[in-house]
Amino acid sequence: MEFLVRPVRNQPDVAEVRYDCECGCKPRARYQKGKDEANHEHCCCGRVHFVGAKAEERLQAYLADRRAKGEDAGIAYALHTASVQAPWGEPIGVAYALPDKPKAH
Repeated sequence: MEFLVRPVRNQPDVAEVRYDCECGCKPRARYQKGKDEANHEHCCCGRVHFVGAKAEERLQAYLADRRAKGEDAGIAYALHTASVQAPWGEPIGVAYALPDKPKAH
């Protein structure tokens, strides 16, 4: 997946990380500089990405919680990590999961 990074207007310490999904959606998640959190967006087809501190750890916890609630029954995810560069120059961690059975848009 190719992630696009852009600054958020009037918020110089916030970056938006998005991608153009194969299903036609453009999921985006924001990262605020210096915050110890990871934000995410879950696409309609089942792809999900987290951006920020401990992105991989938080993605795994999110998927485990969904499985525990029965929301992803029968779906296996391939987990990946990447790094993108923030508008202010530092790297931002990205973790994403691709479902083996994407849902139709």
